[in-house]
Amino acid sequence: MKPKAITFDFWGTLFTEGEAFLEKVMPARYEILLDALSEAGHPAEESEVREAYRQAALAFEEAWKAGEHMSVYDRVARIFALLGAPHDPGLIALTARRLEETSLLADLKPLPGVEVLKALAGKYPLAIVSDTGVTPGRLLREHLRRQGLDVFQAYSFSDETGFVKPKPEAFQVALEALGIPPEEALHVGDLPHTDIKGAFGAGYPWAVQYVGLREVNGEVKPTAKVKDHRELLPLLE
Repeated sequence: MKPKAITFDFWGTLFTEGEAFLEKVMPARYEILLDALSEAGHPAEESEVREAYRQAALAFEEAWKAGEHMSVYDRVARIFALLGAPHDPGLIALTARRLEETSLLADLKPLPGVEVLKALAGKYPLAIVSDTGVTPGRLLREHLRRQGLDVFQAYSFSDETGFVKPKPEAFQVALEALGIPPEEALHVGDLPHTDIKGAFGAGYPWAVQYVGLREVNGEVKPTAKVKDHRELLPLLE
């Protein structure tokens, strides 16, 4: 493989939330929703909020599988509706923003070999092509800075572009910013349907599946599989 640029997925490829993230962030999100519902004049029990949050997450998942991005605003609006709270656009927008900000309460967990990005950045232009959930692209950039891995020259986050993988546009945004055609790029990601199928569909000749966190099987086969990002070095040579 002799690419001139490399794009990476974020979640499940470079980082995962980890236990510390879930222990600190999720209680804060529930508390924000409880406060917002009280402010809306429609207080709820925490168990009700947890269930509504879960249902909204399932709706997000369904939208994602259908190739659509559901914003955090829409997710909060759904939670309000499920609990019978009035639709207050200003309060919903403020609550969505507060939910997003909880993502900075704990550091993310880097996956094996992610530190090799520093070495790769000295040889190749790097970009992120990633779908986002409650944590938007602006905060994923901050997490990269915290980890000392703000080595990317371009970003394509679904909350900013509106394009969800495997749509070719999700990849094209990043490649156009790098000034590299897809025929000269390599993508690294963990999911066959979104990352591998998406990269090949966008015109990439190479797509490497990262299996250091989990290995998901798919109909479209990757060029190679790696469990540690340091394994990319011999592949590239």
